[in-house]
Amino acid sequence: MAYSLHDIGDEDRDRSDHWLNDKQDQRRAIVPLRLILIALLMGALLLVLMRHVLPASTTASAPSVDAPATISTRFAACDDLDGQACVLATDAYAYQGRRYHLADISAPRLEGAACPQEAALARAGRTALQGMLNGGSFEAHADTADSDPTARILLRDGVSLGQLLILKRYARPWSAEPIDWCAAG
Repeated sequence: MAYSLHDIGDEDRDRSDHWLNDKQDQRRAIVPLRLILIALLMGALLLVLMRHVLPASTTASAPSVDAPATISTRFAACDDLDGQACVLATDAYAYQGRRYHLADISAPRLEGAACPQEAALARAGRTALQGMLNGGSFEAHADTADSDPTARILLRDGVSLGQLLILKRYARPWSAEPIDWCAAG
């Protein structure tokens, strides 16, 4: 558009004190700024109200403590928790600096063994568990029936490693009663 084009007789000022045909175009917003601010405030208010009305999400962004962990690490034999992956006993292992125990078995003790047979069985069971853990990846499931948060059931292809230790006679099914590992049979 051409500005300041006028004929000689058109040089009269209008009421807004502009020359005729010499008015500058004013920019007009497509959506007024006030309307945008009001819409944003209403949206924020709606979010706050809906947070209290809608139920909380059932899926968490962090992994659950009860979620199974897939482990595929080489395990060594050890006597302390310093190792990243090591077998402590027939029914205990350390992983990433934390001690866990197999929840589905009772096993003989190496420390405080009542007889040489119990100590020998504990050493053999520890070696057997180490071999099983190093046999490939397995899943460590938290035992929901046990109140101890370090209780785990270890599964490989749906088979409990604890149950394999029982079948190989390195352990017995879990029992709250003490087991006499020195008795024949």
